[in-house]
Amino acid sequence: MMSTKMVFWSKMPEAWMAEVRELEIEVCEVTDEAEAMQEIVDADAYYGRMSPELLAAAKKVRWIQATSAGLDNYFFPELRAHSAEVTNMRGIYSDVIAEHVFAFLLTLSRGMQIYHRRQLEGRWAPQGVDVVHVAGKTIGVLGLGGIGLAVAKRAAAFGMRVLAVDPAPKGTLDYMEQVYPPQDLEKVLSESDCFVVCVPHTSETDRLIDARALAVMKKTAFFINIGRGKVVDLAALTSALQAGNLAGAALDVFEEEPLAEGHPLWSMENVIVTPHVAAYSDEIEPRRYRMIVENVRRFCAGEQLLNVVDKQVGYVVKKNDSDVFDHSLK
Repeated sequence: MMSTKMVFWSKMPEAWMAEVRELEIEVCEVTDEAEAMQEIVDADAYYGRMSPELLAAAKKVRWIQATSAGLDNYFFPELRAHSAEVTNMRGIYSDVIAEHVFAFLLTLSRGMQIYHRRQLEGRWAPQGVDVVHVAGKTIGVLGLGGIGLAVAKRAAAFGMRVLAVDPAPKGTLDYMEQVYPPQDLEKVLSESDCFVVCVPHTSETDRLIDARALAVMKKTAFFINIGRGKVVDLAALTSALQAGNLAGAALDVFEEEPLAEGHPLWSMENVIVTPHVAAYSDEIEPRRYRMIVENVRRFCAGEQLLNVVDKQVGYVVKKNDSDVFDHSLK
């Protein structure tokens, strides 16, 4: 019997599982919670969803690999206090979600969403759509994790002035004018022609963007959220849009999902709604499995894991030692 055991409660293709099995680790695949509860008792490592009950059953787990970059459902008090390392999927989504951000921004800036509605109505109506030239405009980026960095790089390539807000000190980045601490959030909001939320949901970011924050933004500004829905007070954002205090918004995430039928945002022509799909790409699954295999290899070898999360703040603080897995750099 191998001395190291890992439970997988999230299906992986057999070709990738074969690579895991070559790494001198006992692999146990489970399909439901009852199986997971039974098998995690003597597991050293675990991949899949986590709950307080499952963690309580784990007598020797040392590493938990999350299935996503966002960790909303992982950091309950028992896990924060547990000795196990938690790793996430930071970096695999960065360039894909940044592309979604720019699909949003260019659609709003060119009024494409309005022209598309007119197309569906069979109307040739070029008048009455405001167009914004993005080069030279200021973009504010909230959160410089992998996604935020990828957004900032693309904004600079479009000739935009890039400002950011992030709690961790950053070195000099040639594509960014300045990185501000969280206490200067309103300064960045007030200067932004487009503001993009890229942070995870934590106790510090819960409803961080509220009515007061939105009130300092320009009436000509666009607001984009591809981070987490609970970072933004949706009622306050809706009110700001209804009052004409923002030029438009594009949202992939919401406080409650799905967005309620009949919500005012559905019918606003200056609002784009996508159903939490910013990370969709045929590139993602191979990246996910490659990272899992690499972390299993590192775990078996006693090496530093990729994407170790600081459980007190809820996100990865230390950058990976391998850029192969960080697509914010692409």
